[in-house]
Amino acid sequence: MGLFSIILFLVSACINNTTSGENYSASDKAKWYLDAIETIQTKYTKIRIAVIYHDRWENSDGSWSDLRINSSPEALQAFQTGISSSYFIGKEYLSNPLSFPDNNCFTGVFPGWGEFEDSVDTNSLENFEALSGKSAAFCPFSVFFGRNYVSDQNLQCISEYGAIPLLRFMPWGEPYWEAGYQENYSLVRIINGEFDDFLIDWAEVIAAFETPVFVTFGVEMNGNWFPWSGIFQGAGITNEFGDSLLADGPEKFKSAFRHIVNLFNEHEASNIIWYFHVNNKSFPDENWNDAVNYYPGDDYVDWIAVSVYGAQYDDEEWMIFDEEMQNIYDELTNTFPNKPLMLAEWGVKEP
Repeated sequence: MGLFSIILFLVSACINNTTSGENYSASDKAKWYLDAIETIQTKYTKIRIAVIYHDRWENSDGSWSDLRINSSPEALQAFQTGISSSYFIGKEYLSNPLSFPDNNCFTGVFPGWGEFEDSVDTNSLENFEALSGKSAAFCPFSVFFGRNYVSDQNLQCISEYGAIPLLRFMPWGEPYWEAGYQENYSLVRIINGEFDDFLIDWAEVIAAFETPVFVTFGVEMNGNWFPWSGIFQGAGITNEFGDSLLADGPEKFKSAFRHIVNLFNEHEASNIIWYFHVNNKSFPDENWNDAVNYYPGDDYVDWIAVSVYGAQYDDEEWMIFDEEMQNIYDELTNTFPNKPLMLAEWGVKEP
């Protein structure tokens, strides 16, 4: 057994002797990282891309949620040790056309990019590479509808670094980061074409970019924290939109997603790889809100993606990565056996 395997074995033993809800110390984030990295390699082997969340933010009560890999020396050492495995490959292994080896997982990083998730800069990616010891092959940024900007700047920055962009269309406006319905950016308005000019402009920008761009719409729609979430778009009622046998919230989301993909196809943005990005748990946890109910269909989706976080706030119970990943991994891989899987966001706060 090599040194890396011994470290993983010892850390896993510590994790298995620790239960959710107990008091934790700084070393527990290190354990969380190593548990996640070990199980991605040995148990969740259908994950072909894993994008770590690397940022921190201040909460309304003055506390900080620090999800950076270097939030403590212990966390950084654990991440560096785990990600050094040859199983994880960076931008140097990207090819044209893209290929995804069966026995490897591409790395990625989401540095947050500020309040609007769009302040992309190449230096941050280079700094993350120096910090982690491995390059990133994929990098997300967001396009908030309310910002109403269209530019290839962020695509170019990520490409200059050598990674592939993950562009996330987010239909909301001010106030950002508040849960609740926003009439101005409702899914029905998207379906009715009220944002077509904005979306067509983006389709043309991406098409001109020529190299591959991963694109999604309305991430984590099965949660209850974004305005486009099903709970704010009709929830489980069935008689106000579309098929009277289907819940309106998920059905509106599917229709909006399809509308956008069809629009981009009409404008020949053929370099797009579309991904469908859910949360690992549904809030509320009701049948109508199950993640797969939002799936727009095989003709509209190339990849399946999921967010899996541990605790992000002080009042949250500590959650082991393996426990958080198991159910959604089984559901997604069984439901979509022919679609590649991306861990589009993963991370945990410093205890």
